[in-house]
Amino acid sequence: MALIQQYLTETWALIAEMGPYLLLGFLVAGLLHRWFRQKWIEQRLGSPGWKSIAFASLFGVPMPLCSCGVIPVTASLREKGASKGAATSFLTSTPQTGVDSILATWGMLGPLFAVYRVIIAFLSGFAIGATVERFGSKGGHHRRRAENEDSESVPNWKESAQYGFLTLPGDIAGSLTIGFLLAGLISAIAPDNLLANLPGGVYSSILLTTLIAIPFYICSTGSIPMALALIESGLPVSAALVLLIAGPATNVATITTMRRTLGNRETFIYVVSIIVFSWIAALFFHQFLDTESFHNGHLHFHGLTFWSHLSGAVLITILAFGYWKVNRSGDSMSHNCDTEYTEPELATLTIKGMTCSHCRDSATEGLKSLPFISRVDVDLNSGRALIGGVKIDSEAISKKLESLGLSAKGFLLSRQNRE
Repeated sequence: MALIQQYLTETWALIAEMGPYLLLGFLVAGLLHRWFRQKWIEQRLGSPGWKSIAFASLFGVPMPLCSCGVIPVTASLREKGASKGAATSFLTSTPQTGVDSILATWGMLGPLFAVYRVIIAFLSGFAIGATVERFGSKGGHHRRRAENEDSESVPNWKESAQYGFLTLPGDIAGSLTIGFLLAGLISAIAPDNLLANLPGGVYSSILLTTLIAIPFYICSTGSIPMALALIESGLPVSAALVLLIAGPATNVATITTMRRTLGNRETFIYVVSIIVFSWIAALFFHQFLDTESFHNGHLHFHGLTFWSHLSGAVLITILAFGYWKVNRSGDSMSHNCDTEYTEPELATLTIKGMTCSHCRDSATEGLKSLPFISRVDVDLNSGRALIGGVKIDSEAISKKLESLGLSAKGFLLSRQNRE
């Protein structure tokens, strides 16, 4: 019973500590959603060269896209004409940070660590993008101007607030909750010095976090509570930095999609470069910046105020409601909306690989770009899609979804005779 109580106490304290910073991050993310739009970014990434690579990394740092959401967005950028270097740069820097993650890092690990994390996200994006551009296979897309590219509507304040406090929390709720629960478990049962005396010191600690970070899906915000718990158990802060860099930037889904979108050589360069860059960043921090101020027992859980508890409660409410709203069945379409279609042909299929609203939006916009499609409805929870159009081509649909890191299953086509 005492262990359960300790577990709940540690978990809630972490939520309450991170609450104010995540809520502020959601607010800023809503503002970024209003001012920084995907098509606006696409226009600046279409030409090869270092300038587009730098732009891609710079734009990627504050964008609140999770590790899964960045995959279809990157594929879309590539489809719209972004160079391999620019696409890789965006894929590298974006999932590492995000404005919500930056503010949470600032609050929990301090301004030095937060600023260092931002700098590393930008530099790694630029360096790895430039490496892929230089040593990747030649050839690729030319800049293709999309129809109505310059006519993208600006979200109003209500839509921006909805993104910041509903869509974004709903997208990261699952991974963030897992991060909280695992961090609380580690904090409750692991001794403070469990990882403090590993053979090989900081080098074995870096290797350990690399083995954890590379294959598993860890979002930039959800990785923070896990990193905190490991630091409390004696893991050097520099080794935790590897988790915060390589964890969000690499996972099996990212690697698989990158192979389809950019190629085998580019994927190999990407993964190896992420590992090497995270090691260099961790060792530099260990050698020159680590003051060991994080190594004195628990980092939080003390002196929680009324506002901390209130922020934690509000955060849990927003995450729960956002998750329900984004993932509930019928979220993006009515199960009976096929009766509303008046197009000559109606296709139904299941889209595999969608994990967040960005995936759903990328699938919807990608399918709408096909000339024979006039209407698309996609449900995130079930993966069910309805497509209306003329002379619907299942092969073209499959290729379009594959280019976005998704796949199509169970394609069925029917012809309608509606007057």
